[in-house]
Amino acid sequence: MTDEAAVPPFASDDIGTALRRHWESLVADMETTADEFRAAGWDVLELHPGDVTVVTESNRGFDVLVPDGEFDRLRDWTDGTSFPDHQVYRSDTDVTFLLLVLESAAAERAICCPLYFDEEGEDTLRTLATEDGVLRTHIRSLAEEFVHFRHDQPAPFFTEA
Repeated sequence: MTDEAAVPPFASDDIGTALRRHWESLVADMETTADEFRAAGWDVLELHPGDVTVVTESNRGFDVLVPDGEFDRLRDWTDGTSFPDHQVYRSDTDVTFLLLVLESAAAERAICCPLYFDEEGEDTLRTLATEDGVLRTHIRSLAEEFVHFRHDQPAPFFTEA
């Protein structure tokens, strides 16, 4: 497998260049974070997006495409279980990289999902969070099935204004 194959190939050239430089590091950070949760006795689901898009119409917020097998497991995990808490780990380069960790303390489960956006994406997400009072992440399969998450505290997603 080449380095190119590990990076989502669909982004614009600027984002694509940043992804090639930083995606593997973000995934490694996700694995480390997941291991820390596992060491504390939690179950962890690590997601590996094939695409991350900022959407302003229906399903406003992050639109995250994941492999069908991961989506099926995510859907099973969220059936009857809420993930009300989240942590956001940021790394700002040419593009902002985030590791979103959704938590269900009651179920001792965490979902780790890497995200990214450029400066324009941050402005759009900030506007959505201001207009809606929340930020949302919509994780989907290729078949356009969705699992939706609501983030009542969107501030950790952004640099300070």
